Amino acid sequence: MPRKMQRANHSRDAEALRAACRREGCPVCTVVLEEMERAMETWNYEGFSDVESRHALIRSRGFCPLHTWQLAARHNTFQLALVYQEALTDMLSNLEREIDQFQGVPSDAAEKSPARHPWWRRRFRPRTPAAEPGELYAHCPFCKTRAKVEQRVVETLAELLPDQEMQALLRRSTGLCRLHLAQTAHAAQQHGRDSFQALLACQRECLERTAGELREQIRKHDYRFGHEPRGEEMTAWRRGAQLCAGNPGVH
Repeated sequence: MPRKMQRANHSRDAEALRAACRREGCPVCTVVLEEMERAMETWNYEGFSDVESRHALIRSRGFCPLHTWQLAARHNTFQLALVYQEALTDMLSNLEREIDQFQGVPSDAAEKSPARHPWWRRRFRPRTPAAEPGELYAHCPFCKTRAKVEQRVVETLAELLPDQEMQALLRRSTGLCRLHLAQTAHAAQQHGRDSFQALLACQRECLERTAGELREQIRKHDYRFGHEPRGEEMTAWRRGAQLCAGNPGVH
C-alpha cells in the first residue's frame, strides 16, 4: 500500500476510534463494523459485477452465514441470486462428477481406495465427523476484508495508546471485547511497556465500572428496591455482553 494511503487510513482510523470511544460497545468493533458497511456498499454497486470477484465467489461458494444475511438485509437479493445461481451450478456439476466417479468403481474397491472415497470423506479429515464452520467458510471475501481491517485498526489503537487523550477516551468507553483486547495487547507489546500497561489500566477501569453497574442492575431487580429510580445500570447487561462477545454483527 502506498505510504500516502497508509497515512490517510491511519488518520481516518484514529479519528474513527476516538469517535467510537464515545459510543456504547467495543471501539474496535464499532470501527470495523463501519468499515464493513462501506465494503458492502461498494460490493453492492461494483463488486458483484466484477468478473474476477464473481469467480472467487463461485470458488468460495458465496459468503459465510453472517455476511450472507447481512447482505440480504441490505436488499441485495438480485446480486445474491446471481452469486448463488452460479455457485449452486458449480456445486451441482462437482457433485454429479463425484457421483459418476463413485458409481464407476465396484463398491468393495471404492471402500479400499482413498482416492475414490466420496467428496465428504476426502474433503475432511477422517477423525472429523462433520465439517467445521471455519473450514467451510474460510474463503468468504468479507471475512478476509474484516481481518485486514481489524489488523489495521488494532495497530492504529496500539500506536495511539501513549496519547493521554486517547487513554482518557478509552477509560470512559465500554472497553474492548475479549478478542480485540487480545489483539491490541499483542500489538501494544510491540510498541513498548508503557503502551501495554496503559491498555491494561484502561481496560481494568472499564471492566470495574461495568461490573459495578451489573451488580446494581441485579440489586434493583429485588422487589425491596423496586421503588428506586432506574438509570444507565439497567442496560449494563448489554455492555457486559459486548465486553465478552463483541458488538453484534462483527463476527
